[in-house]
Amino acid sequence: MLSSSSSLIWTPVCLLLICSLTTQQHGKDTQRLDEFRQRYLLPWLSAGTRNCTLNACESLRIISQLLLLMKALPNGTISPSAMGNDAGVPLSSAPRRSAASRDSSNGAAVGSSMFNFQDFDKRVRQIESRLRSVEQPIWHLASGSELEWNHCTSGVCRCNPDTKSFTCWNTNLKTVPVTQVIPMNMVAIDLSRNALSTLHKDTFRGLTLLKELDISNNVLDFLPFDLFQDLDSLLQLRIQNNQLEDVDPRTFWKLRNLNLLDLSKNEIAQLPESVFYHAQRLTVINLCDNQIENFPPNLLRDQLMLEELDMSRNQIEQLVSGSMRYQTKLKALDFGLNQIAKIEDDFFEGLKSLRTLMLHNNRITSISGTIFNNLVNLVTLDLTMNRISHINGQAFAELKNLNELLLGQNAMSSIPADLFLHASALTRLTLFSNNLTTLEENDFEGLSSLKILMLNNNILKYFDARAFQPLTQLEKLRIDSNKLMFLPHGALHGLDKLVAVKLDKNPWHCDCRALYLARWIREFVVKLWDGQQPMCRGPGDLGGHEVGLLRYDDLCDGQWASMLSLSPRLPVRKHRISTPMNYTDYFNLYLKHIYNSTTDEQLKEAEITSVAIKKVQLD
Repeated sequence: MLSSSSSLIWTPVCLLLICSLTTQQHGKDTQRLDEFRQRYLLPWLSAGTRNCTLNACESLRIISQLLLLMKALPNGTISPSAMGNDAGVPLSSAPRRSAASRDSSNGAAVGSSMFNFQDFDKRVRQIESRLRSVEQPIWHLASGSELEWNHCTSGVCRCNPDTKSFTCWNTNLKTVPVTQVIPMNMVAIDLSRNALSTLHKDTFRGLTLLKELDISNNVLDFLPFDLFQDLDSLLQLRIQNNQLEDVDPRTFWKLRNLNLLDLSKNEIAQLPESVFYHAQRLTVINLCDNQIENFPPNLLRDQLMLEELDMSRNQIEQLVSGSMRYQTKLKALDFGLNQIAKIEDDFFEGLKSLRTLMLHNNRITSISGTIFNNLVNLVTLDLTMNRISHINGQAFAELKNLNELLLGQNAMSSIPADLFLHASALTRLTLFSNNLTTLEENDFEGLSSLKILMLNNNILKYFDARAFQPLTQLEKLRIDSNKLMFLPHGALHGLDKLVAVKLDKNPWHCDCRALYLARWIREFVVKLWDGQQPMCRGPGDLGGHEVGLLRYDDLCDGQWASMLSLSPRLPVRKHRISTPMNYTDYFNLYLKHIYNSTTDEQLKEAEITSVAIKKVQLD
């Protein structure tokens, strides 16, 4: 309960009450509101609205009654079809109508403006929180004697004299327990997972030795600006998962030794540029999952020790120059799940220690050739799920230590020349769900350390047989879910360290061009990712068959001649001349050439012999 001893002139609340209470309805609603007026409103109107002297408690009590009444009305709203003037209500307090509405009705009331109950309820709660921060009772703060520690342990919460810690975790508190004794030499306080809506400004007064404070997972929507002013020794402050909409610029100014600040999962829309001034020892700041729209250029002016910054899951649209120039020790930066469409080229300037950069789930359309130039120690770069259609060929040239590059779910139709030429440290590359239609011979040049390559869910129809040759260390490859009808001969040659390849969900055309794929599958079936067998799309009755089970007779019957650029087969005489090499022997030698490096001279000689045989047979 609020203390009724504090008599405040609450004129704005009075006006709000009068405006609300003079609203007229029909039927039972009218009767209820009339009763409310008679009981609560009229006694305070006799002196006139300008002399309204309701104290804070009286105002909140009346508003609470009004809210209960409003909840019972249809849709939780009140429609002011006629604003009462009999009680001396100033018309300026009523919602204004547009000039068009006034003109069309010649001054008469038109339409039915709706009173928003949810917004009104929210404002009332904000008022109550601010009043409670100065009027609600608090626990008993005492010096840290042994006797007082004994009193602390006998309170409603758990108190540990050995670790000098106190916890009221998950006890459904709505206010701090008044009977609880808190010794001044307390080191850690945990008030998380309760129902605290606000805290008195003196709740932590005098706790100069406190190092850890957790008030997360409550329903806090307001923090007094001087709540933490005595906590000079505080190292960790957790306020995540509350309902804070704004933060006073002075809130953290006295926390000169603070290392960790977690404000994630609140409803903060704007960050004052000076909110972190003087908190110069911050190493971790978590502001993810709020409603922040702008990232002020000087927000981190004093945070020279910062190592981790999480700004993900907000509504930031652009990153401007100079915002990160002082963060030379920053190691992890997360701007994922925002609405970023523009990043100025020098935004990351100075981040020479950065190792992880998360920019996934934004609206980035292109990457310039200089934006990442200073990130010499970057290990992980996540650009997944943007709208990137163009990347400058020099974009990753300076990233000598880049180990993981995630470019999936973008709009790339090709790989720029020399894009990976200097990315020799890269071990994982994801390019899935883009618009790639082909792969050229030198697209992966420079990726001598790559172990994982994800090319699935593109629209690849063909790629150069030498495209994967630079990937001598490749272990996992996904080219499934594309438009491939066949694999070029030798496409997987030289990938001796390959342990898993995913090939399914392609429209494999099972004719002679599928011989390479079929034989590779039979020889390396254990390398198929999850054992998933590629299936034939066609032709004819071969559709639905597993490619790896098909042999030469299935794939090439009647087709081998066209594959070798020979004339189609003609009927032969009954008494054929015995020859040293028939067609089947020649084709077996051709396959041997493909897989066992038979010399071109041997193949040429065999072809000449086969043509001579054919000529003899025709004669």
